[in-house]
Amino acid sequence: CGQCHRAPLTGTPQLNDGRKLLAASGCVHCHTIKLPEGGTLQAADDPPSLAHISDKTTREWIFAWLKDPQAYAVSARMPNFKLSDDEARDISGFLIANSVPLPGDTLAVSQKGVPDASAGPSLYGESFCATCHAVQNTAGNLVGGNIGPELTRIGNKAKPEWLAAWVNNPRAYDSRTAMPHYRFTEQQVAILANFLQAKTDSDFMSNVHLDPATPEQIAHGKLLVTEYGCASCHEIPGIKKPENFAPELTRIGSKPISQLIFVAGMRHTLPDYITGKLRQPRAFAAGLKMPQYNFTPGQIDALTTALLSLNERSQTLPSTLTGTSSKESAYQPAGKAGQLMNDLACFSCHRINGRGSDLAPDLTWEGSSVQRKWLEDFLRNPNTLRPALIRRMPKFNLKPEEITTLADYIMTVYQTPSFDRDSMPNSGYAAADVEHGRQLFYSKYACQSCHIIDPKADKGYVGPTLTEVGSRLNAAWIYYWLKNPQNLRPGTIEPNRNMPDEDVQALTAFLVSQKGSARQEAKK
Repeated sequence: CGQCHRAPLTGTPQLNDGRKLLAASGCVHCHTIKLPEGGTLQAADDPPSLAHISDKTTREWIFAWLKDPQAYAVSARMPNFKLSDDEARDISGFLIANSVPLPGDTLAVSQKGVPDASAGPSLYGESFCATCHAVQNTAGNLVGGNIGPELTRIGNKAKPEWLAAWVNNPRAYDSRTAMPHYRFTEQQVAILANFLQAKTDSDFMSNVHLDPATPEQIAHGKLLVTEYGCASCHEIPGIKKPENFAPELTRIGSKPISQLIFVAGMRHTLPDYITGKLRQPRAFAAGLKMPQYNFTPGQIDALTTALLSLNERSQTLPSTLTGTSSKESAYQPAGKAGQLMNDLACFSCHRINGRGSDLAPDLTWEGSSVQRKWLEDFLRNPNTLRPALIRRMPKFNLKPEEITTLADYIMTVYQTPSFDRDSMPNSGYAAADVEHGRQLFYSKYACQSCHIIDPKADKGYVGPTLTEVGSRLNAAWIYYWLKNPQNLRPGTIEPNRNMPDEDVQALTAFLVSQKGSARQEAKK
């Protein structure tokens, strides 16, 4: 299927997952994969720059990390290069010696007073840090999201002054980071930084004791950084990113068996070869540089499927016979709102006009969808719209003028041309229509299977909650969404019921009536 279909395809989850893994695992930092339509496959994100690494962490931590990244964080994406102690010693020595100090007062963050240690967990929770970051609990299980790095042992890694500066404004350190700029007060910065600094593991670096690096060790470390292709992923001052560091994979699915070297006992097939390389990359010959990844069997199967689809036919089929994947848009919101959206890293979670992520709702038509008062209230204090998801919109502590700027832009610019959002009233529907809609909601269409209106009675946790939806969404949006959800948001899991217009109007009346206390009256 993947030879022709280059976009995600319904019914091929293994292929879809494999393609995502190719990008997320950074395979393309070393292996070039050319796209038939031009250009190359890009990684999902860029690994951190090592230009200022000495401001962030210690040589001892770098040594321990290089020896075994998963010992620091079980969810670490960086593979294990199986370095000797001497190699890790010399590379860590070079990286610290080669580090460039941060400019100016980047790390100068005021932390007035002694932070209240007891306030740390609540501030961490209120800020929804777990939306992106996971922490290992006492049972050894990760609790939290996988968007950002794991924080179980962050206190072992980050220097206190760097951690405070990062919490205060991560974009001052790394303008490319996906983490938004929270508007924490000085006291909140101190509380959160100290809470995170306390997350340590006394065993992690207990056996790491390094003497100062000698000039010879630093020179050898630089040579090793080049040999292992570290600059393929990381920005390292003075080290040029290598070209064609590893074999190109554009046509790996058509690789002749005669050109492959197999491990003893391995079946001589291309799928077995690829699977073996992903499972134990250095088992095929001495001196190989490919590191050991921590892929699960399911991930290996998915990656093998994706790589097999990269063959001669996939590169040479005429475009009329292929389903071409859509390229990422270069859309950039304008003015002060655009600057704010970049500072808040909106595109790290949301998609707008073809740019961004699908972790949170697409905002392309948000101005047609929501009512302004609700939008302003939500930006001020985000609430939960999908109870079943751990991911939550963070509270950014926005200033009133920032909320106004964002609301003005969203309500003015992000409107669908399909209908006028003000074409239907947001109140004043006849009681008979509201009652008819209620019966349709709970009986004919059983909407409560996926949605919640009454938190005490409804059990639908799949879709967004519809409690007080009449104060959130515009009536016109509700109406046209019920007519055909796919027209407004292609790919949504909300089915198109092909409802008669009479039912759509009644359901719209019922949903519009869900405004706070009025909701309970309509439910009776």
